Amino acid sequence: MNLKTVRMGLIGAGRMGSFHAENLALRVPGARLTAVADLQPGAAQKLADRLGVEKAYTDIQALLNDSEIDAVAIATPARTHAELVIAAARAGKHVFCEKPMAVTLDEADRAIAAAQDAGVVLQVGFNRRFSAGFAAAIEAVRAGTNGTTQLSRSVTRDPGLRDPAPIPQWTIFLETLIHDFDTLLHFNPGSRPVEVYALADALVRPDFKDKGLLDTAVVTIR
Repeated sequence: MNLKTVRMGLIGAGRMGSFHAENLALRVPGARLTAVADLQPGAAQKLADRLGVEKAYTDIQALLNDSEIDAVAIATPARTHAELVIAAARAGKHVFCEKPMAVTLDEADRAIAAAQDAGVVLQVGFNRRFSAGFAAAIEAVRAGTNGTTQLSRSVTRDPGLRDPAPIPQWTIFLETLIHDFDTLLHFNPGSRPVEVYALADALVRPDFKDKGLLDTAVVTIR
């Protein structure tokens, strides 16, 4: 079976954008990284040059208007995701979006509606769902192999902290714990949270607290 080559445009040339760019350019069968866009002058061109990508834009809409692009990967800051998903859908591009897709429920609903209206595929980067170990565990839970789940506990640790730019205090929930939230829901199909209680503080690097970064959190979901 011959797979159609999907011509991809990347939006966001930062740390995660570079990670996705390398995968699209070098490791994903059937994908070809055609263009990179980033508002920061020189960022897209630098990444494009390193990977041999044909086009680099500082105007995101110009990338979305490019008729030679079939789909986009969005790897910009979380607060920009929903509007970029909507813009990409309206431009007729399929979308892979880094998590989270939005920072509010209203934004998420508008992004989903835009993709449905445009008839494009929208996928959010919850990569743990596709990990062999997670997939086997979820199958066992759903099959009842180990009985009925009564309590789930998830622990996540990120790499060492670097000096951050000023960022919102809820970043730990959006950028890190969003994976845990998704996995817990995925492990419990059909169940809906009815109560959430959270505590967070800057315990690893107290000096980061004034810059808006809380590095440690405990969340209880019922």
